[in-house]
Amino acid sequence: MNPFSLENKTILVSGATSGIGFEVCKQVVKAGGNFIGLGRKTDDLQLFIDDNNLVNSSAVTLDVSNNEDIINVIEAIGKIDGFVHSAGIVENNPIQFFNEELYSKIRTVNLDSALTIISQLLRKKKFNKPASVVFVSSISGLYGMKGNGIYGITKAALSIMAKTYANELASKKIRVNTVAPGMVNTQITLDASSFLSEEVIEADKKKYPLGYGEPEDVALPIVFLLSEASKWITGQDLILDGGRTAII
Repeated sequence: MNPFSLENKTILVSGATSGIGFEVCKQVVKAGGNFIGLGRKTDDLQLFIDDNNLVNSSAVTLDVSNNEDIINVIEAIGKIDGFVHSAGIVENNPIQFFNEELYSKIRTVNLDSALTIISQLLRKKKFNKPASVVFVSSISGLYGMKGNGIYGITKAALSIMAKTYANELASKKIRVNTVAPGMVNTQITLDASSFLSEEVIEADKKKYPLGYGEPEDVALPIVFLLSEASKWITGQDLILDGGRTAII
């Protein structure tokens, strides 16, 4: 069997209805697998399922900020071979304007929901073995970026979660890693134009030797980490930033 294939594997994906998460679902299918996509607005994902006659994949409406709903959804799904946490919120908030309500909102979606989902998957014995977990982190969680403190804190926490749980779950044949993207052309990037000038965005793009990424530039490495081709990789942060953090 091709070690890069996801044939006969089912992957649970949070934040699956847009951006990187949606692209992960598409690439999982291209690799021969199936997905259970979680998100608040599932219309586009369901259309993708219907258009491609994906009888073994599904779109499930879920607001990951609601713990009770998470528990109910995890209870209802079948066995899975991997979990990708792609749900996330990004908003700038310089420390002098620290907003506790915003912090709670970002932390709940980016971090707390990942803890709840993975703990419920383990408690309900939903993982087949071997299995792989991938958290979508960010270079903001590895390097200090102005105004990105709250967001960066939640993403940095995903990194230590991956390392800790990689250690805890190795005996269960469950690997845990993160991918840490730089700027990717998604709706979140487009939304940045609402609080950043065009000049600032253009200046930032010049800091990326290979330019801003596309969703597939993150989704394809995630598929690799879900596959048996990466069976000796766990507890790692895979930086995907077009060379941004490799230059001075």
